Amino acid sequence: MLLIVALVFAVFFLFQTAKGALPHFFFVPPTHWQDKIKKHLDHPKPVYLKVGAKRSSFRKRLVGASFDPQYYSNYKDNKISFSPSDIKNKDDFLATMKHRSSGDSRRSILYGFFHPYANNGGGGEKVLWEAIYATLSQNSENIVVVYTTNVEASPQEILHKAQSKFDVKDMDSKRIVFVYLRKFSKWIDSDSWKHFTMIGQLLGSILLALEAIFELTPDVWIDTMGLPGSYFPISIILKIPIVAYVHYPIIQSDMFNKLKFRSLADLTSLRPSLGDLKALGKFFYWTALYYFYVYLGSCVNVTFTNGSWTFNHMSKIWSLNQGLGRTIEKLYPPCSTESLINLELTTTPREEKLLYIAQFRPEKRHSLVLEEFSKFLQAARSASLPIKDIPKIVFLGSCRTPEDSGTLENLQALTEDLELTDYVEFIVDCSYDEVKEQLKKCNFGLNAMWNEHFGIGVVEYVSSGAIPIVHASAGPLLDICSQKSATSPPAWVPSTTWRNDVGFFFKSTDDPDFNGEEVDGDLIFTQYANDEKTEARFPRLNEVLHRLYIEKSISSEQLTSMRTTGSELMEEKFSNRIFHEKWSDKLHEVVELENQYREDRGKVLAVY
Repeated sequence: MLLIVALVFAVFFLFQTAKGALPHFFFVPPTHWQDKIKKHLDHPKPVYLKVGAKRSSFRKRLVGASFDPQYYSNYKDNKISFSPSDIKNKDDFLATMKHRSSGDSRRSILYGFFHPYANNGGGGEKVLWEAIYATLSQNSENIVVVYTTNVEASPQEILHKAQSKFDVKDMDSKRIVFVYLRKFSKWIDSDSWKHFTMIGQLLGSILLALEAIFELTPDVWIDTMGLPGSYFPISIILKIPIVAYVHYPIIQSDMFNKLKFRSLADLTSLRPSLGDLKALGKFFYWTALYYFYVYLGSCVNVTFTNGSWTFNHMSKIWSLNQGLGRTIEKLYPPCSTESLINLELTTTPREEKLLYIAQFRPEKRHSLVLEEFSKFLQAARSASLPIKDIPKIVFLGSCRTPEDSGTLENLQALTEDLELTDYVEFIVDCSYDEVKEQLKKCNFGLNAMWNEHFGIGVVEYVSSGAIPIVHASAGPLLDICSQKSATSPPAWVPSTTWRNDVGFFFKSTDDPDFNGEEVDGDLIFTQYANDEKTEARFPRLNEVLHRLYIEKSISSEQLTSMRTTGSELMEEKFSNRIFHEKWSDKLHEVVELENQYREDRGKVLAVY
C-alpha cells in the first residue's frame, strides 16, 4: 500500500515539475540571451546564432521584433541567422525585444496556424488563407506562423499558389512565417496506420504539434485542418488560447450504432466467445477515443464550425465546453461569392442541363442520379415530351486517386447499361474557367450526397444562377438553401417540402436514415432544426424532374425570381467579406484571452 502511495506521489510530483518547467523551456531563453543576440548582430560578417535546444524561445523573440519576420522561416534548415533589415536597424530591433506588458498596443501577437497541408488546394486551405488574410488585416502588429509539412514548396511558392488558387491578394507576406515540420509528417496520414488508424493519427498530431512548438512558440494556437490531438500538448505545456475551425467531427456518437455493444447496459448480454471478446474490445476502444475527443474539445477556447450539421454534432460531443464558458458557433467558410454573383446571369437564357460538380467518389452518389434520371426518362417518353425539352446531365469532377478513376469508369459503364449515353456528359479535371462557364449556362445544379457537411459546390450553383436540386440533408438543406423566417429575430429555416424560394429538394429510399414511411409517393423523414422537431416530406429525384419538366409546375418567371433570391442570400451568408468580418470580430475576444493567459503565466514567462 505504501508503495502505491509513494508511486502516485512521485507521478504527481513529476507532473507538477514538468508542468512548471516545460512552459519555461518553450517561452524563456537562457540567461543573458540579449547579450548573445547583440554580440552576433555586431559581428562584421553574417553568422548563425547558436541556440541549441532553445530555438523556439529565441526564434519567438526574433520574429516578434523583426522588420522582416518571414526571414526567420526554416525552409532551408533550422539554423538561425539575422535578417539584413534587422542588422541595418539593430538598435530598434533590440529595443523591440524588451518586455512589454499585456496591454501594450505595440506588442506583436504570434498567431500559429497549425495546417500541415497548407499548400494543398482544397476547401480547408481556402479557409486557412482567408483566415490568415483577416488576421493580418485586423492589426498591423499581428504576425502569422504557418506550421506546414509541405517541405517541397518554398514560402514564395506556397503564397503564390494561395493567391492564384483562391484569389487571396494583398497579404503582407513579410508578416507570414513558415515553420516546416519534417520529423512526424507521415504520422498524421491515414495510410501510415493499417490498424488503429484514428488513435495513430491522434498520436501523430500530438508529436507534430510538439515538433511545431520546438521550432517556434506562438501566442495563439489555431487549428484549421482538424487535428485535435494537437490541443493536448498545447493546453498542458504552453497554456495559450486555442482556436479550432472544425469541418467535421472525427468521432461521432452515431459510430456506436455499428457496434454490437453500444453502451455499458448492453454488456449484460456478453458471452464467453471470441466474437464477443472482439466486440468488447471495440466497445472499449471507441469509448476511450470518444471521451478523449470530448476532453480535447474542452481544451479549445473558441470553436468555429462550418455549418449547422457540424455545429449540432460538435455541440453534442464537446458538451463540456458550454459549462466551461468556451464558445462553439457557426462560421460559414468563405466561398468567394462576390466573384461569382452577377445579377445579369439571373435573366440570361440557359441550356436544359443538370450540372453536378463533385469529385468522382462513391459517397457523391452519381449512380443514384443516373438511376433516377433513367426513371424520369421513361416517364418523359411515355408523356411524349419533345426531345429538345429533355435535359442532359453534366458530371463535372476530378480524379485525384486511382479509386476515383475506378469510380468514373464504373459510372461510364452504368451510363451505357442504362442507355443514357445521349443524355450524359463527363467533364474530367478541367480548369476553373471551364467550371465557371458551365455554371453560367446550365439551368440547374445537382447534389446527391447524403449528409454533405457543407457543400461549397451548391453555393457556386446558387451564386451563378444554376438553381439547385439537392439532397435534403445537412449543409445544402440546413444552411445553403435555407430561408429567413418571419419571426423576430429571424432564423434560418430549412425547407420541409420539395421546394422553397431558393431551390428544390429530394430524398431517396437508399438514405441511411429512411425508416420506410411513404405518403402519396413522398418519403417521410423526421427533421431537426433550431432545436425543433418537424415532419418533412420529400419526393425522389425522378419525381422532382417530373414536376419540373413534364408537369411544368414552375414557370420561367418563378425560376428567374429564385435565381435573384438565391444570389442575394449567397452574398449575405457566404461571401469572403462576411467571413473576414466575423473572424476579425472574434479575434478581439481571443486577444483578451491571450492577455489573461499571459498574465497567468507570471512576469518571468511574459518576458517579450
